[in-house]
Amino acid sequence: MARPSVQEVRSWQVVYSSPEVEVAVGSARFENDYWRVVDKKSKKKKYFYGEMAWSDSRRFASDLDFGAWRI
Repeated sequence: MARPSVQEVRSWQVVYSSPEVEVAVGSARFENDYWRVVDKKSKKKKYFYGEMAWSDSRRFASDLDFGAWRI
C-alpha cells in the first residue's frame, strides 16, 4: 500500500508548543499516522509518517527545544 498524501489529513492536533517549536499529529488513513514539526523561527515544516513517526518527530523537535522530549 502506498503512503497517503499529507493533504489527506483534515485536521491537526497540537501536542506540544513552545516559542521554538510546535508538534502536531494528524490522521490520513490510520489513526495518528502523520506527525508535523514546525520550527517557529524559520517557519519550516517537517512531516513524519509511519510506525516510527512519533519517535522521529520527538527526536527532531527536541533538537530544537529539549522540552519536546516529554511528548
